[in-house]
Amino acid sequence: MLDFNLLSQMDKGGPIMWVIFVAACIAFGMLIWQGIRVYSLIKVARNDYQSLLNDPASNIVNTDEEASPAALMLRQMNWKEVYNKDDLIKEMNIQLAGITPHIEGSLPTIATLGALLPMLGLLGTVTGMINVFEVIALHGTGKPEEMAAGISQALLTTASGLIFAIPVIFLHHLLSQKVNELMVTTSQTMQILIHKDIASFKQG
Repeated sequence: MLDFNLLSQMDKGGPIMWVIFVAACIAFGMLIWQGIRVYSLIKVARNDYQSLLNDPASNIVNTDEEASPAALMLRQMNWKEVYNKDDLIKEMNIQLAGITPHIEGSLPTIATLGALLPMLGLLGTVTGMINVFEVIALHGTGKPEEMAAGISQALLTTASGLIFAIPVIFLHHLLSQKVNELMVTTSQTMQILIHKDIASFKQG
């Protein structure tokens, strides 16, 4: 009965309703994947930071675990161009800028989908009202059932766009906060790495 009612509501909403549903499914799928990924990176980044706090000479690059952002930076750095602390800081900043999109992952796409869902609902509202006016133009107000179908489409798509957009935007905000937390941990790890002997990096 539930599946029947769901399909019935989807059909009442028209093609725009299916677009909203597909966009929402993609957004929630990305949120789940990004959440797992960010929490995993935070765990690894905290472990590397604690390792360096306890033993600044510890090597965070050669590890079998998933690489933290700091470890990934060290792997990608051009050590042939690093001769002193200033070179190290410059190269780290270059690498940090390079891995920032990797850290953010699908967050920009999720934000776009979250902003798109209410607009799709508004589009459904417009198309539903167009259908209502077409019925009025052809039959006047003598066919209320056909007018009701257009009004139902307008209301369903508007409500659906908002219902899906609100949790997407809220969860995107929570994940953005976690990404900021990850960036702070990475910056703290970089500060410890900057004070290490450059020769220890090249030997490692």
